[in-house]
Amino acid sequence: MNTHIIKYVTVKGYQVPVYAPKKELQVSIDVTRIITGVIFGSLLTAVGAIPFLI
Repeated sequence: MNTHIIKYVTVKGYQVPVYAPKKELQVSIDVTRIITGVIFGSLLTAVGAIPFLI
């Protein structure tokens, strides 16, 4: 596999290298999906935990 680091993305203060075999756009789209998924997941978790906190 001809993977190479395209750019470093900062995630929570950590520099995370983004690898891409060929499709740079596809990788950035996947990364965006993952990040939005994590954000929505933590939001849902926070919302779900609110009744227990009250």
